[in-house]
Amino acid sequence: MSLPPSGSNFDFLRRYDTDVERLARQAETYVHTDPESCLFKLRLMVETMARRMIEMQRPQLLSADLGTMLKSLEHEGTVPRKRADAMHAIRRDGNAAVHGREMPAPTALRRLRDAHQLSGWFCRVMRRGDRVDPGDFVVPPAPISVTAREKEVLAEAEALEDDIEARRYQTRQALLLFGDQFDREKDTRRMVDELEALDRVSAAAGEPIVDADSVALIMAMELEQLLGHPRLGIPTREAQKVADEQLDAVKNQLDEREQAYEQERARLANEARSAHDVEDADEAER
Repeated sequence: MSLPPSGSNFDFLRRYDTDVERLARQAETYVHTDPESCLFKLRLMVETMARRMIEMQRPQLLSADLGTMLKSLEHEGTVPRKRADAMHAIRRDGNAAVHGREMPAPTALRRLRDAHQLSGWFCRVMRRGDRVDPGDFVVPPAPISVTAREKEVLAEAEALEDDIEARRYQTRQALLLFGDQFDREKDTRRMVDELEALDRVSAAAGEPIVDADSVALIMAMELEQLLGHPRLGIPTREAQKVADEQLDAVKNQLDEREQAYEQERARLANEARSAHDVEDADEAER
């Protein structure tokens, strides 16, 4: 499979948003030779997407930072969780690149692939009813030869990205416990109503009746609400403190883990560049 005649995976974007297409093409150009610039362009691309959607729903947030905009779009249901995860990954890695962190090419390539999937979804959101066909993503050809050692380092970097992706997914699932998307009163009341309806069905069938309030609290998975519930005997203020302390501890662990990832990425990026420099020197001697 090869790239379109124009040499870009993002041709289809031109019909929908020329700014997003321009940034995507620029990122694609840099993916092998300058991963940091690629990630920076992808971050701008995601920010442009977010602003387009915010303009339609929450224009008062146009001056907000990208993280706030994405959080709002996800909360409103405009951006599904899977898409939000991809956008946050690009935002996070793009921020690292902006702040001078060195990134290996596999990081940029993975985010470029994410951006291609996001682009098709974005076009369908902006032009409902259109049949958007982004086509299959094709890895852009590397413009330079790759040494054996570089291949080894790139394989290590790819394995690291797999680990990062898996851990970030686990983190996201864990942090849903603290999600502010949860409307405590409304969602708990809905769960109670649904469970009470099941109680009535169970009673008619001669089955045991469940405690709807208790099960709803467990289903809600809201730590502060659970701790503050009268049955557990912890005052609301203390429950809030416990929840905040636990959330802070989780965030600190995540920050430390992200810093470790950045250091490992920088090490691999440096090794790949060193291996290429050695090959260039050998070529020059020959």
